[in-house]
Amino acid sequence: MTEATPPLDMNRVNIAGAIAGVLTLILPFIGAWWSLTLGTDAIVITTSPFEAKTFIFGNYIASPLFEWFCLGLKLGVMYLGVLLIAGSILPAMNRNEDLAKTFINFASRKLLWLVLIFVGALIIFVLLLNQISSSVLPVRIDIPFPYLVWTKSLSADMGDMGIVIPICAKFTYAFGVAVIAAASGAYSRTYQEKL
Repeated sequence: MTEATPPLDMNRVNIAGAIAGVLTLILPFIGAWWSLTLGTDAIVITTSPFEAKTFIFGNYIASPLFEWFCLGLKLGVMYLGVLLIAGSILPAMNRNEDLAKTFINFASRKLLWLVLIFVGALIIFVLLLNQISSSVLPVRIDIPFPYLVWTKSLSADMGDMGIVIPICAKFTYAFGVAVIAAASGAYSRTYQEKL
């Protein structure tokens, strides 16, 4: 005779952890978190922790080593998503509550750190761009604060000719999903204590 599986107690599901887990699983596949465009798509840089793509006049420039690193990061983040989902559902199945707590404690804040490191790295990139632009380009790029979201036009005189170059930097909807997933993941630890 087999034992009947007890029904799920939906009141014991860690909703914040389940939401964070599902969003974390899809996050590596929804695209770039931030983009920088110079000119009318003359140079386009799109980036997230899972990819960094540079297009110069439509030609894609890639680094195979970096792509392998990004693949490893994708797999690691997906693993965190699975742990969050498992840790959120195990208490509802009345199984391994200690293991569920361990899963949530391990995975809950990792995505938050990833988002914070990504934003910090972007700020450093933009500050370096501000510093080295005058030695590489015929004009100095003064990127305004808050550094990561702005639209600007650069004017330069080159001999008898003047040019205007539009530059645009912005976060994408994928970054919004990452922030929601990170916040839900961080809250899931507190939510787990209440179960």
